[in-house]
Amino acid sequence: MKKIAAFFTAVVLFFTAAISAHIIAGERIDTNNADFGTWINSKKDLSYQAVSRNIEEDSVLMLGSSEFHHGKKTKYHPTAIFRSLGMNVMCIGAAKNQCLSHAITVGAIAPEMKNKKVVLILSPSWFSKEGIDQDGFSARFSGSMYEAFIKNESISKETRKAVAERVTYLLEKSPGAGEEAVRAEKIYLDGEKKLNNGITFITKRWFSREKELINVGLMWKATGEQNNDEYTISPKGEEPDWDALARDADASLEGKTNNPFNMKDKLYNTKIKPTEAARKNADEGRTYEKSPEYDDLRLFLDVCKEQNMEVLLVMLPVNGWWYDYTGFAKEKREAFVTGVHAIAEEYGVKTADFFDESYTYGFLEDVVHPAGKGWVKINEAAYKFYNEN
Repeated sequence: MKKIAAFFTAVVLFFTAAISAHIIAGERIDTNNADFGTWINSKKDLSYQAVSRNIEEDSVLMLGSSEFHHGKKTKYHPTAIFRSLGMNVMCIGAAKNQCLSHAITVGAIAPEMKNKKVVLILSPSWFSKEGIDQDGFSARFSGSMYEAFIKNESISKETRKAVAERVTYLLEKSPGAGEEAVRAEKIYLDGEKKLNNGITFITKRWFSREKELINVGLMWKATGEQNNDEYTISPKGEEPDWDALARDADASLEGKTNNPFNMKDKLYNTKIKPTEAARKNADEGRTYEKSPEYDDLRLFLDVCKEQNMEVLLVMLPVNGWWYDYTGFAKEKREAFVTGVHAIAEEYGVKTADFFDESYTYGFLEDVVHPAGKGWVKINEAAYKFYNEN
C-alpha cells in the first residue's frame, strides 16, 4: 500500500509541476507584441505553439535561413527595421532551413493567419546538386509543426503525401524524428486508429510539446529582447528613407573590407583566408542547373496556393568576386535565377531578384549573407509587398 501511495503521490506532484510550468511558460510566450516575431531564435522557430500563439490579425511571414543570424546587431536587419515600423513580421529561419521545412511551417500556421502574405528568401546555395542533406533537414525538423501540417485538411491529401514521402526519405538517418513523423502520418493522414499507436503518439507528443513550450518561454523571458528599441530608425509606422539607409550602410563598412573579395575583414580572416589557396578553381564543376530543391520549392508553392498565401520569392546573390576565384562558372550560377523565375511564372507568384547584385560592393558581407545594404534592399522589397493592397 505504501508503494502504491508513493507512486500516486509522485504522479500528482509531477503533473502539478508540469501544469504550473505550462501555465508560466504559456504566459511568457503569449506576448501579443511585434517583438516576438522578429526574435531570431531557433527554438522559437521549431515550436508550433510558440509561433501560432503569437500570430496576430496583421501578422505576415518572412522565411529564410542563416542570413537571419547575420547583422542582428545593426539597424539594417529585419529585427530593427520591422520593430521600428511596429509591424507584426514573424521571422523564421536558421542554417539548414530550406524550401521543404518552410512548406511544413506554412502548412502548419497558415490557418491561424488572417493576413496571408509570405516572403521566402532563397539562397542560391540551397540549389546544389544534392539539395538539402538528410542531417541538415533533421536538424531543422519540428515534430509539432509537422503534426499541425499533416492535420491540416485544407491542404490536399496529394500535397501532404508528396511532402510526407520527401520527409520520410530525409529522416532516414534520424530514427526518433522519423518515427514521430510516420506515426503522425498514420494517424492523421491514413486514418489509422490502432490504440497502441494513438496512446504512444499522444504520450510522447504531450511530453515533447510541454518541454518545447517551457524552453521557449524561459528563453524568451531570459533574452530581454522585449520592446528593445536600441535601433529605432524612424517613428512608428513611418516608412524609412531606404536610399539614405543604404548609403549609411555603405559608410558603415568604410575601412572594414580590405581583401580581394570585398567581404568584411573579420569574416574573411576567420572563414576564407585559412583555406583560400586551396579553393582556387575548386568549384569548376559546380552548378545550380539541377537540384531537388527546385521540386521542394514547388511543394512550398503548392502548400501556399492551397492555403491562399500570397508569395514573394526573394533571390539572393552570391559573391561574384569569390566565385570567379573558385572557378564557379557565371552561367552555372545564373541557372539559379533561370530556374526560380520559371517556377515563379508557373505558379504566378512575385519575385524580387537581387542576383545581379553579385558584384555590388556592400550587398554581401561574405560569400552569401547580406551586409547592411543587402538587408536594406531586401527589407524594402518585403515592406512594399506586405503593404500592397
